[in-house]
Amino acid sequence: MYNFHSNMSGNRDRISVIGLDFRFMHIILILGSAFLLYSALGADDESGFVGSGLNLFYLHRYVGLLWGFLILIYGFYAIIRRRKVRILEPLGKPILDQIREGFSVVGKYFLNIRISDGVRSKMGRHNVMASYAFVMLLFGFLLMGVGGLGLILIPAGEENDFWLGMHIAGAGLLVLFVLAHGFAVLNRVNWPLIPAVFFHGKVKKEWAEKSMPGYMADVGGEPRKTNFRRVRKKYKVRYRVIK
Repeated sequence: MYNFHSNMSGNRDRISVIGLDFRFMHIILILGSAFLLYSALGADDESGFVGSGLNLFYLHRYVGLLWGFLILIYGFYAIIRRRKVRILEPLGKPILDQIREGFSVVGKYFLNIRISDGVRSKMGRHNVMASYAFVMLLFGFLLMGVGGLGLILIPAGEENDFWLGMHIAGAGLLVLFVLAHGFAVLNRVNWPLIPAVFFHGKVKKEWAEKSMPGYMADVGGEPRKTNFRRVRKKYKVRYRVIK
């Protein structure tokens, strides 16, 4: 069994794969999703009240607005700051490579079939199945958000059934994503990522080189070049680079 505590000690053989901003937002997503699901299903009757007199439907509406606003803000922030969305990078691969990688990942998760070196060598920070799940999540957020706004802004009437259906469909896709994501997280191959997501954001380089060689080659697999100009300015010494 994977030792979570051993992964917390020492940083020399580790590489950062998850930033602090994402770790914080990940917790917001979990807590927000759990509350919104409870507030939609936990009322005692159709009025939305529970035994304490608290109107869950009222809270569901405004917490949902705040939750959606935070997601939008973070999405824009992440794109502007990083100028790339790594989880969507696998979708840029040729379609045949995506199919091979998808079948390989499913085979590994369900049947513990070893992923071939040819497929593994092209795998980045996220595999293509994670990309597909993320697209499903985005579509779910879109349906849920538009449907929720329709229920809030449009007066009650027959149109509400349309907006409610859209809202529920989006929520269904969100639940489907959570189930798929949970299954992937509980798979032994991904256990080293659990403490990284919730605590320090780092994994062992040895594991990263095996599981995400494409990512390592991009950001962590090659030694960093020394900035000799900065070194000379700092220490005011002459040097010669030997090639």
